[in-house]
Amino acid sequence: MRCMALNRPELNHLSAVSLKQQIVDWITEAVEKGDLRPGEKLPGGRELAEDWEVGYSTITEAMKVLIARGVLVSGQGKGTFVA
Repeated sequence: MRCMALNRPELNHLSAVSLKQQIVDWITEAVEKGDLRPGEKLPGGRELAEDWEVGYSTITEAMKVLIARGVLVSGQGKGTFVA
């Protein structure tokens, strides 16, 4: 399955809101608006980190929050998908 291309969010590195939280908010909003649809596969964490110019750990921590909230699902060795 091909990954969908994600637009780069406008992340504010100087904001009082952490980058992790900005990513969580951005992906949640994209799902709510229908920009990301159920079943769509997200690019890998390292690819997102590079494209969005944030640390890999920032991406993985944001993904953990989104998975815990039921916004995303992850399959071992399969990738991360919109729930």
